[in-house]
Amino acid sequence: MHKADVIIVGSGLAALMVAYHLCEHKNVIVFTKSNKEVSNSWLAQGGVAAAIHPADHWLSHYEDTITTGCEHNDDEAVRILVQEGREAIEQFMHLGFSFDVDERGELLFGREGAHRMRRILHAGGDATGKKMVEFLFPESVMVGNQL
Repeated sequence: MHKADVIIVGSGLAALMVAYHLCEHKNVIVFTKSNKEVSNSWLAQGGVAAAIHPADHWLSHYEDTITTGCEHNDDEAVRILVQEGREAIEQFMHLGFSFDVDERGELLFGREGAHRMRRILHAGGDATGKKMVEFLFPESVMVGNQL
């Protein structure tokens, strides 16, 4: 029987990020519905919004998010999201994750929804969620119902 220091229920991106950071120091077991393909994160086709372009700023991302939420948003939660979101995406890329790039190798920024700036990053076109899950939960990870 495997001994777990940490048990995570769910295999979406949030759970996998926690597992990724804990697994260097802890024995982590992730429980999922049936397999990694059965999650909203895997099916997510949209990109990731982050103010990482040199011409963009977290405050502009904040304003767009507040406006889109018809000002019903939690101001502090939005501020944390847009400030720390940039750091999270940059860290993800530092770990080796690749977002879509142009022929010069520059990040492709899309403009979607109510964003006034081009700040949407995609991976594999419309397979961003799938690519991110595959990156955090590669085929080499032990899978099964072994205990």
